[in-house]
Amino acid sequence: MKKVLTIIITMLFIMILLTACGSDKSSGGTGNSNTITVMASGVKNGTQGIYLERFKELVEKEYPGTKVEYTLLPDDQYYTALKSKLSTGQSPDMFLVQPKKASASSVEEMAKAGYIEDLSDLENWDKLVEQGKEDMSYKGKPYALSSGIGVLGTWYNKDVFKENNLEIPKNWDEFLNACEVLKKAGITPIVMGDKDSFMIQFGMYQIAANQVYPNNPDFDNQLYTGETNFTDTLWVNTITLYKELYDKGYVTSNSLGLGQPQAQQIFKDQQAAMIFDGDFSFPALENDHFELGFMGLPANDTGDSYIAAATAAGYAISSKSEHKEMLKEIFNKMSDGESAFYDAWIQTATSFTTYKGVELSNPVFNDVIPAFEAGRSFYWCNQAWPSGTETEMQAKFSEMIGTGKLDPKDVAKAMQAKFDELKSE
Repeated sequence: MKKVLTIIITMLFIMILLTACGSDKSSGGTGNSNTITVMASGVKNGTQGIYLERFKELVEKEYPGTKVEYTLLPDDQYYTALKSKLSTGQSPDMFLVQPKKASASSVEEMAKAGYIEDLSDLENWDKLVEQGKEDMSYKGKPYALSSGIGVLGTWYNKDVFKENNLEIPKNWDEFLNACEVLKKAGITPIVMGDKDSFMIQFGMYQIAANQVYPNNPDFDNQLYTGETNFTDTLWVNTITLYKELYDKGYVTSNSLGLGQPQAQQIFKDQQAAMIFDGDFSFPALENDHFELGFMGLPANDTGDSYIAAATAAGYAISSKSEHKEMLKEIFNKMSDGESAFYDAWIQTATSFTTYKGVELSNPVFNDVIPAFEAGRSFYWCNQAWPSGTETEMQAKFSEMIGTGKLDPKDVAKAMQAKFDELKSE
């Protein structure tokens, strides 16, 4: 009997040991301490999906015994899912964050909350351009690594422009004239998918880059001190100019019933001559039917026009990760300028990169190079606002063009009220 009890006790002890080993969890909650977990917004065949598959291959090849598990979610689901994981202590080891103050998953919000690792000891940080460094820092310390500078612009059908004897407009009056010529020729000048209201940012921020910030580069910082206000002339004028395109029938009349993919398809089908979108939409707009062009919306009154260019989302390392040192080593390779990790990382940049000295590889963006190289660019506005301010802008602008019951001053007033509400939280 004693022998049987001894055997049973021994077996129980072994089972307890095995259970303990099997329950060793990584910070991502995968149940395997040799697994690196990654979260990002995107789709399987999109930029991030392609990159993470390559990232997984490289890590598992160069770090034998280590596995990579990644999760891709649409933008609207990603931030909610990430917030849930962070609040329950199940942070992925590595995840995508937005620059500056852009969204609830911005580098500033994540660093302030202590969710992401200080990357001050990265070896290749100074190989990045200043904008790429500044936008991914908090209180002077780096917290995330981004490969690209995203540009909002005006995609246009070069063939249609040539057929109507139109050149790239250099100011707002010339742009309005081009729209009028196209409209009189029976061509819809601009298609927008405002049902996906974030697209309103794509036109609005290009106008603001010309109307607001050249006059006062510190406008957004001064919003926090009360020195400036959205109801000031600069922003009311910005909203007014964008509304003008809708009032004059230059934007397709059913924009509030179209989503971004539908609008992109209408443009590709040559049912409209232009669409406001980002460089990141090149894969969706590329086609064999006409020559594609990309220009900054010339919303300037006089002089040279400016473009809206901002550091793209980048990867941060969880401050709770068990793999921080390995991931920092990988981040060093991602930014070394020569490794396979670098090659994969830099290819996620659609047009301009954050890495110094990399030449533009896609000639479709040639028309915005002069503005970019001359420093005639400003970040996307929402990157400096408390998350939610841009949502109010979109909602009120949609209401204005949909019902006609609001004017630009009403939109600006609502933006200021939301800004004041959010900045105090």
